[in-house]
Amino acid sequence: MTFQELLKTFKVQPDISRKIWDENDQLKPEVRNALLRVAKLFYDSIELEDKPPIKDIVLTGSMAGYNYTDSSDIDLHLLFDFESLGDKKELFEKIFLLAKARWNDNHNILVKGHDVEVYAEDEKSPHVTTGLYSVQDDKWLKKAEKETPVFDELDVKTKVRYFVNMYNEMKIDFKAGKIEGLKDRVEALRQKIKQFRQSGLEKGGIFSVENITFKALRRIGMLGKLADLNTDLVDKDLSVENR
Repeated sequence: MTFQELLKTFKVQPDISRKIWDENDQLKPEVRNALLRVAKLFYDSIELEDKPPIKDIVLTGSMAGYNYTDSSDIDLHLLFDFESLGDKKELFEKIFLLAKARWNDNHNILVKGHDVEVYAEDEKSPHVTTGLYSVQDDKWLKKAEKETPVFDELDVKTKVRYFVNMYNEMKIDFKAGKIEGLKDRVEALRQKIKQFRQSGLEKGGIFSVENITFKALRRIGMLGKLADLNTDLVDKDLSVENR
């Protein structure tokens, strides 16, 4: 896919995805049930006796709006009241963040052909999105509106190339056996991309250059490649050479 072809995927669809939404713009029952099961399994995978209860389970992102593609993820957010935990707040946030990363790395769940990406966060966290739907209560919290993407294409291309080049350099080092400190570099790049996107959402919304760059990286498979490289490094570290 050329970069221009990639940019064409950021278009406004005439309707929300009828793969997951029924004629009344409600989640199809089989989709809702599947997402509730995913949320429960994720929550149960966190083996803590005093973990906070789920306050809500929401669907957001492009699949809750008009800017989705066949490769869009279903963004499933589990919301918690971390503020009520007092001095345990920071600890639990870190535990849930690690649990989320481990879950998404270890699972490849598809609902109607779309990957389900699970998030765990405080209920007061801002959601910069056009649509927000409570899967738990089966109702819209914020109905999506059509918005035509407007962004600096050259800036996006420059930033995509920057992140791709960083990955390519690490892949070359891995193949050359230069793995000392490489796992830390991979994780730093993953965090850099995540923070890059978040800063864009906060200052410019879903059509910020940073968020479009993130989506472009995801659509060309870069996030998956970083996860695979991280797994390869773990396997390499645990292996014993036959000498």
